[in-house]
Amino acid sequence: MIGFIGCGNMANAMINGMLKNNIKSDDIFVYDTDKSKLEIMSKNGINICKSSHDVFKKSKYIFLAIKPNVYSDVLNDVKGVIEDGSVIISMAAGFKIDSIKQIIGSKKVVRIMPNTPALVGEGFTAVCFDNLIDEKEKNTVMSLLKSFSCVVETKENYINAYSAISGSGPAFAFIFIEAMADAAVLLGIPREEAYKAAQQTLLGSSKLAMLSQKHPGELKDMVCSPGGTTIEGVRTLEEKGFRSAVIECIVNTYKKNLDINSIR
Repeated sequence: MIGFIGCGNMANAMINGMLKNNIKSDDIFVYDTDKSKLEIMSKNGINICKSSHDVFKKSKYIFLAIKPNVYSDVLNDVKGVIEDGSVIISMAAGFKIDSIKQIIGSKKVVRIMPNTPALVGEGFTAVCFDNLIDEKEKNTVMSLLKSFSCVVETKENYINAYSAISGSGPAFAFIFIEAMADAAVLLGIPREEAYKAAQQTLLGSSKLAMLSQKHPGELKDMVCSPGGTTIEGVRTLEEKGFRSAVIECIVNTYKKNLDINSIR
C-alpha cells in the first residue's frame, strides 16, 4: 500500500505516473489539509484518509509531499503511529535522513529529489536509501519512482547538487525558453509561434543529446559552419559569459541548499 501526505503538483504527478504503470487506485491512500485537492483525488478513485495518522496506518510506503516548513510538525505528529516496517519517503530540500530520524527514531527512510517535469512523465529523480532498507523495499521504491521519472541512485551528500541541477533546473530552462521566445518576438515572430519554436528546439536538442550519446560539444559543432550564423551566436554567448552565468547559477543554488541544511 502506498500513502501520500500532501496532494500538490508533485504528488499528483507521482500518483498519475503510478496509475499509468499498473498501480491500482485502491492501493493508494492520501491526505491533505486542502479538501479541494482531496476531492480531485477521490474522483480518480484514490482512497481519501481523514488524517496523516490514517495514511500511516494503511500504507507501507509513505511519501511526504509537503512543504519543508511543516516537515517537523508533521513528523512530530505522526511519529507515534509509524510502524517498524513502514518506509518513509522524504522529498524536502534541507531535511537529511539523520534529521528525520532524530524526530521519528530508528525507522526506514528514503530521501528523493524529484522535479516538476514528472507532471508529464519526464521527470528526473535522485534517490538515496538508509541502511535499514532491504533489497525488496529498495526495488519497490525504484519501481514507483520510475513510473514518472528517470531515476539515479546516489549518496546523500550529492542530493543538494542534484537539487540545484535537476530540482531547480526546470526554472532555469523555462527562463531560457522565455528569453529565446522574447528574441523571436523582437524579430517579428508571433508570441505563440515563438514559444512553440523555443520549446520544441530545447525538447529536440535534449532528446538528441540523450539518444545520440555524443558529447554536447560535438553536437554543438555539428550545427556550427565555418564563418556561419550559429558560430556567431555561440561567440556572442561566450562574450556575454553564458557558461559562467550558468555555472554560477547552479553553484549558488547549491550553496543555498547547504544553508538550508545547516539550520535543520
